[in-house]
Amino acid sequence: MTEKIVVRKGTYHDSAFLMRVTRELKGLPAIQDAVVLMGTEMNQELLADAGFKGPELQGVTPMDMVIAIRADSAEAIADAEKALAKLLEGGGKSGRAADKGPRDLAGALAGWPEANLVSVSVPGAYAGFVTRRALDAGKHVFLFSNNVPLEEEIVFKKRARELGLLVMGPDCGTAIIAGVGLGFANRVPRGRIGIVGASGTGMQDVSCTIAHCGEGISHAIGTGGRDLSKELDGAMTEFGARLLADDPDTKVICLLAKHPADEVADRIHGVLKSLGKPAVVRWLGKPARPHADGVFYASTLDEAAYASVALARGQSPQADAIAVDPDGKAKELLGGKKLEGRLVGLFSGGSLAGEAGLILQKAGIATHEPETPMKASGPVEFLGHLVIDTGEDFYTVGKPHPMVDQTVRCELIRKAGADLSVGLLVLDLVLGDGSHADPAPELAAAVAEARKARGDKPLVVLASITGTDVDPQNASRQRAALEAAGIAVQPTAASAASLAAALLKTL
Repeated sequence: MTEKIVVRKGTYHDSAFLMRVTRELKGLPAIQDAVVLMGTEMNQELLADAGFKGPELQGVTPMDMVIAIRADSAEAIADAEKALAKLLEGGGKSGRAADKGPRDLAGALAGWPEANLVSVSVPGAYAGFVTRRALDAGKHVFLFSNNVPLEEEIVFKKRARELGLLVMGPDCGTAIIAGVGLGFANRVPRGRIGIVGASGTGMQDVSCTIAHCGEGISHAIGTGGRDLSKELDGAMTEFGARLLADDPDTKVICLLAKHPADEVADRIHGVLKSLGKPAVVRWLGKPARPHADGVFYASTLDEAAYASVALARGQSPQADAIAVDPDGKAKELLGGKKLEGRLVGLFSGGSLAGEAGLILQKAGIATHEPETPMKASGPVEFLGHLVIDTGEDFYTVGKPHPMVDQTVRCELIRKAGADLSVGLLVLDLVLGDGSHADPAPELAAAVAEARKARGDKPLVVLASITGTDVDPQNASRQRAALEAAGIAVQPTAASAASLAAALLKTL
């Protein structure tokens, strides 16, 4: 085994692109591990945790790109470096054109003066500065960067409100503005429903469900996960909702976020009440509030989508709406038998994992998420029913997010599926721009290996797909690949959790 660390000083690429490059390098022959990232303090810790600690890392700054490769031979590393050069020039599967554009914000603004939005994806230490420059130039901001100090976020969001501009972020993974997806987003039709959300996968899930119902999205405005904190008091959540209220094409406003402090939730309720348009709210992780003042509080992401569709059509929304008959489907899957074994849910979307856990809890089924990572081999070391977000930091140390690279999640599928105490796996599959190019075959292969290891003992596998047929991965093609592997595909993560609850009741 040999390894090599290369630092390219003053060379910047955004994290989403570098995650895709990392995935492609790791797929090369004889490569044991590969990491390509910017030299932020947190990323240097990730490199150290992955075992890369060479002297080359001395003096690395957040504006330096670091390439770390571990392989079977020096020849394999040389081949990986050639592949990397091609990827960075735009010649690989990532499809990134050679970086020949402007190198700073001033150059970009000079080249495209008509643009009214700036997408910022620089290390967090510099994100506040670039955001303020964009605001001073009169531009809205999509801020993908994370690790931005809260104090800076307070300052630039206050400045944005003074200027009548929108800051989506920091750590904003998803938005759809006038039909254009930013970050991780699905290709959905334009329509009458506007979304404001602090949950990226939640926004993706609801926008796709709305599309499947035959409606569309006017705009989906991300806010960043801290916007509804006491310190920020929902500054951009309120501003985004008011923008949608002023938009003649938006007939319904849908708000998706983790439940804030009660006083912030009460204030946002007052804002929605005053807008003059029907509103739907899903506070993730909590049971629904009572409906009041023309604001419908949904109990699941599914219900939020269906309620938004009903209101857009001038109908009354129905509570507890689900897409399938879970009890009937459970009987069909089991053929009159009982489920054998406990549940393990392995999710790539944190919001989808949280919603699944809440649905199971509501059905009287206790689940938990371990506070330490599940190991990649051996029997499952945790007892009881498990619902796990494989995008948690301790699963992505030195590795891309599972929506981009499924290596870790597939390892856990093989491990949990082979454990004879487990009888039910629940998975999600989040498609769209920025996500894995063809994820279903990898999941199907991992499930097949798990079933082979079990011998004659059955394993039920459920999966949901968040995506559309016009996404690059094509949702129908992904569904066909999963179903061919004997995986029962459900239309949404919430409906998969409802079906899982029905299956567990047969124990």
